[in-house]
Amino acid sequence: MANKKILFITYDLSGYYDCIKEELIKRNYEVDYYNTVNYKYKYKNFIQRTYSFFYKLFKRQKLKNYLKLQPIIENTNKEYDCILIIRPDIFFDSQLKKLKKRTHKFIAYYHDSINNIPRKKEVIKFFDTVYSYEKKDVEQYNLSFLPNFIYLNQPLKSNEVPKYNAFTIMGYDYRVELVEKVASYLKKKGLSLNFLVHSPKEKKSDLINFITERKNNQEVLSYIAEANIIVDVHKYGIQDGLTFRTFESLAFEKKLITTNKDIVNYDFYNPKNIFVIQNPSSIKIPNQFFELPYEKIDPKIYQQYHYKNWLTQILS
Repeated sequence: MANKKILFITYDLSGYYDCIKEELIKRNYEVDYYNTVNYKYKYKNFIQRTYSFFYKLFKRQKLKNYLKLQPIIENTNKEYDCILIIRPDIFFDSQLKKLKKRTHKFIAYYHDSINNIPRKKEVIKFFDTVYSYEKKDVEQYNLSFLPNFIYLNQPLKSNEVPKYNAFTIMGYDYRVELVEKVASYLKKKGLSLNFLVHSPKEKKSDLINFITERKNNQEVLSYIAEANIIVDVHKYGIQDGLTFRTFESLAFEKKLITTNKDIVNYDFYNPKNIFVIQNPSSIKIPNQFFELPYEKIDPKIYQQYHYKNWLTQILS
């Protein structure tokens, strides 16, 4: 019997979905894989650039996205048993329509909220199934709930003597003020910190290390291995789906300090392992949280959030 054919298109800056591609191959799928972050387009002339400017102004879409992603459409002109797309919102409707005609199983996964990327709402209609990590979107738009996943088979070995007590890494945005509050609180408790914020410009801070170069995922994993605690300040007010930091904490068996209040509704939640910041204006973490060891979660619950189970649900 011939292997099933799948077209897997991601938007993956960090390599989180590499494990999904590899697992598909292990399951004897014939995989055509495209990571859209690797596709670039340079305008051919001033006229094309000007036209693109006005197109975006009136149509609210980047014509450059169409032009840079069109090679994917042209190179996949065949039938697939399944097409799975992460971030389908970057494609134009006409491109999604063509892809839909090439399969009887057209699936999307949203690891951003519709509140954060409104176009995601517009493209739901093209898919047979849309999975989302955002509970509010699942309820409001009748999507299928599926959290992010543990993307590691074997976590890197943690340092026997941690280099830092707490680690976080994020992009520069409105959350920085809260990250500084958390850093200040932890520093006053005598904890050593490795707080990294990717910023377009160099900045000075006694609490945060502002970096101008993006760290690759292997570097991030090594930083996690060097710390006792992962700090996760999610995009509060915009989306509440669990970030990959959460699942890294499970994989490494690290304690987690998070701003995401919804985490208490997940079956792996354990207040001995996870502290939720309820009031950013008055952070109070009991000393016991830092002193008591990490409590291992039930292996069945752990496997429930592993990438292999995530893929099984996607393909079911």
